[in-house]
Amino acid sequence: MNNEEKIKTLINEANSLNLSSLIPSLEKVLQENAFVVQSFYDTKPKLDIGEVYQETLLIKIIFTSRSILELSKGIEFGILNRKERPLIIDRSSLYILTRSVIESFLTLEYLYFNNLSREEQIFRYNLWRISGFMARQDFGKTKNEKFLSKMEREKAEINELKKTIKTSPYYSKLKQQQLWKLDKYGLPRIMSWSELLKQSILKTDLFEKVYKLYSNYAHSEFIAMIQLNEGKMSKADSFNAETTVTTLNNIRVINCVSIISFINKYEFAKDKYMEIDESSRYVIEFWNKFGIEE
Repeated sequence: MNNEEKIKTLINEANSLNLSSLIPSLEKVLQENAFVVQSFYDTKPKLDIGEVYQETLLIKIIFTSRSILELSKGIEFGILNRKERPLIIDRSSLYILTRSVIESFLTLEYLYFNNLSREEQIFRYNLWRISGFMARQDFGKTKNEKFLSKMEREKAEINELKKTIKTSPYYSKLKQQQLWKLDKYGLPRIMSWSELLKQSILKTDLFEKVYKLYSNYAHSEFIAMIQLNEGKMSKADSFNAETTVTTLNNIRVINCVSIISFINKYEFAKDKYMEIDESSRYVIEFWNKFGIEE
């Protein structure tokens, strides 16, 4: 099969609304993503400040994608005193989880997969980190002594991080509203999710509108309730099948883009990637190219 035939096959598969072929295809991509991430454990590379969380975010993408995959197969759901147990697709949960996958990739790109100076990357990482510590301070009272001790250590860490952040040349670039937010609640990102998506290597036309849709479902906005009320949950429903295929395609693309972004940054990851068979690498590289801006 030549390249033109391969491309045609992949596009036809994506447009076929055939979950029975798409599900195993995504499953294979997830396995290959996990295989490449395994290179962290195989090589035990010396990582710079905060870079260990690349692995955590990549694993989050894989595990959340796996949950989406399982939901797409349909769930048996019966009603008391009824014998029927129809297969349903929980579209709302699919959308919410897909939003999480998109945001995990955007976080990877915002912190690590970019061309910024290491100094600016560390500044962003410190903002992200301090926000996490500050959020945990609001978890409330607990009698767990181990957790209380951790919160006390993190409280001291917050003060030290604030001092470090203020010495950065990038601190002066923060707007007044951002400075207030940093002091009061923490500032995990200096841009909104929609701004990050627009600046991302992810193709804006492919992800911007669906991200807004997924966010509406995550926040239980009225538009999401209208669509849930108007739709059907049955796996046999054609609209459910169509939207599920779209969701799985988006998940496949993001996993492929994350693989290529990872191997482009680390030689040890690229070496692991090259152990994957050529036909699988072709699929990954095709969907990566399909999903990013030229």
